[in-house]
Amino acid sequence: MIRQHYTGSSRRAVNVIWNASGRYDFDPPFLAFFPNGDADDYFNLVIGLAAKWLDLDRLNAFFDGLGLSNTAQETSAVLWLGIESCVYQKEFPDRPILAQLRKERAEAFYVYTAGLSRQQMMLQSMKVFDQEQARWADVLGKKAVLSPAAVSLSKELMFSGDLDTDGVIREMTRICEERFRLRGGYGAELSYRKIAVRGLADAFARRFMKRELRSTDLLILRKGSGNGDRKGSIQLGHRIGQAHTSGSSEKDQSYIRDCFGPCLYSDREMRILENALCTGTDAACRLWIADGSGSRHGGAAAEVPDTDHSVMDASSAQSQERLLQQEQENQRLRNVRFYQDHIFRIQENIRDLTAQTDTIFASYMNDLPKRSRRGRIDAEKAWRLPVLSDPDVFWSDSDITEFSVTVDLLLDASQSRMNNQEMIASQAYIIAKSFESCGIPVRVSAFRSLRGYTVLQRLKPYKDKKCEGIFQYYAGGWNRDGLCLKMMDYLMKDEQDTMASQRILLVLTDASPNDSMQVPPDEKHLFAREYEGDLAVQDAADAVRQMQRDGIRTAAIFFGASAHLDNVHRIYGQNYTRIRSLSQFSDAVGALLKRALEDRGTA
Repeated sequence: MIRQHYTGSSRRAVNVIWNASGRYDFDPPFLAFFPNGDADDYFNLVIGLAAKWLDLDRLNAFFDGLGLSNTAQETSAVLWLGIESCVYQKEFPDRPILAQLRKERAEAFYVYTAGLSRQQMMLQSMKVFDQEQARWADVLGKKAVLSPAAVSLSKELMFSGDLDTDGVIREMTRICEERFRLRGGYGAELSYRKIAVRGLADAFARRFMKRELRSTDLLILRKGSGNGDRKGSIQLGHRIGQAHTSGSSEKDQSYIRDCFGPCLYSDREMRILENALCTGTDAACRLWIADGSGSRHGGAAAEVPDTDHSVMDASSAQSQERLLQQEQENQRLRNVRFYQDHIFRIQENIRDLTAQTDTIFASYMNDLPKRSRRGRIDAEKAWRLPVLSDPDVFWSDSDITEFSVTVDLLLDASQSRMNNQEMIASQAYIIAKSFESCGIPVRVSAFRSLRGYTVLQRLKPYKDKKCEGIFQYYAGGWNRDGLCLKMMDYLMKDEQDTMASQRILLVLTDASPNDSMQVPPDEKHLFAREYEGDLAVQDAADAVRQMQRDGIRTAAIFFGASAHLDNVHRIYGQNYTRIRSLSQFSDAVGALLKRALEDRGTA
């Protein structure tokens, strides 16, 4: 089960929301922070009051609809001023202290803006800034110098305390349509109105206005050999000004479900996961976790931009679904055939790696600490002693020979791996069978990104000893490495109470993160940026460092082009090994495992 993790400022924000709402049984879909990362206590109070007086789930659904527009963040910030006005008036008669808290928030706004440089001011949304200035100037009895349009909007945002949820949504919908040129309403997708431009105005617009190209990601499976017979990796590129969108989040989710099968977690659990991880660089992204057998459910297939692979030319969506389903099964058969054609070498690698693994863990696991009734106190578990009468809250040196460890194997399944699919499936099989032979539970997952979704497929659960599901591996799509690594970190931490004390993550990668979903603008960047190059590599490196700080020993098996050697070093430091052929596989993985266990910085 996925649980909400709260730390630092997030914990403070959630506590304020819970206290204001008088409820402690829900995970808030919204949290408020100042630009410096500190919790915005007043607006978290407003969120809590919205949960008390209004239907927060319906408000969340409304703002989810805004998420498809380019002005979603700006529009949301403005609309929350309207919600603030409504819940303030509802709560004030019973909580007069709100007036003082509101005044303090107004003063904080002016303190913050006074310290902004000219460059920082240029990065602000002026529509949001004007509305905040209008609201807080009114609270402090000041006069704000604003345009007539800004003054008019500020009056419309003074929502009455008599409004219920329907009334608030009705007012927000009207403002979206009239002020932000969005159409739709609660439960509907909001999108830009199309504005017709004619004559000289049309020529002017084409000359001076950048037109953003849009494309829809579609899953494509290649036909041909995938056992490493071409040099390097397939490169995915971005066309200038191109960003992914399909115009409908429901269609995107339906497409992902068709391609990969149903999500293994409930909507509530996935919302918790997305609220925790899809922020900052990944704010526009979604997550999906599926069983590996989902690849047999079928889906649609067509061309992915900027590739030279053949496309399926079926005339109907149903035919396309059947074609993709058949291609997935064909790839599974190719993986099995490759295994059978190289079975003697693969079995030899399994025997060698099993022997090395057994020796390595026998040597190093004895040196690792274990829980005990005496020794060094574990500060995080100390509360269990007086509350639960649990005496095992200490660490002592281990003298056991049983391995208290689990291994997760993560396979890059993006389109850049198309020429190496059979090889990668066999490599994963060798590792999984070797560890299983030593009694070490192994879980194998594949990941890719498509239509803004980072999809994690479980090819082999811990309990599967045969490892046959690994042969369902296939490549297609993009890869947002940073977000997937953050998801693995979250899920592995979520399991820490029920899993072994030592967690290891091995990533089979070509160290070339690349995604069609852009990185949204922030306070330092006026425009969206492509998720590729240095930005993507640094994002993945940051995720690896966080996993190491969380005690997850993370290492990479690099099977890719020489041009990406610098990337793998930046992301994984010294904890990687390069594989060129199966003949060196067992020795290389054994050496990597030993190095990862010796690296106490990851523990």
